[in-house]
Amino acid sequence: MPRRKAPEMLAAKVGARIRELRVAQKLTQEKLAYEADLSKGHLSGIEKGLVRPTIETLASIAERLEVDLLDLFTFPSQSARQRLVDLTRTMKPGTVRRLVREASSA
Repeated sequence: MPRRKAPEMLAAKVGARIRELRVAQKLTQEKLAYEADLSKGHLSGIEKGLVRPTIETLASIAERLEVDLLDLFTFPSQSARQRLVDLTRTMKPGTVRRLVREASSA
């Protein structure tokens, strides 16, 4: 995929989210790229919003970051709902199941 000269808005948001999740796990671009089977330059372009990655590439990144694909498209600063979705990422599975049960019965 060719690089763009200027970042696209959504690509830049997704790239910034990937960077945020990567830094939170104390991973370098080089390590994430290697483990997700990407070049460091390609990952750098994704994080800058200069490359629009395929869904397969995003799935590979999400898998290595040990997050759901949804988490790459969740922007906690945009809304309370997205912040809530982000908070569930670090909850224990039993807590998430309980919250789903409670919300389903409401």
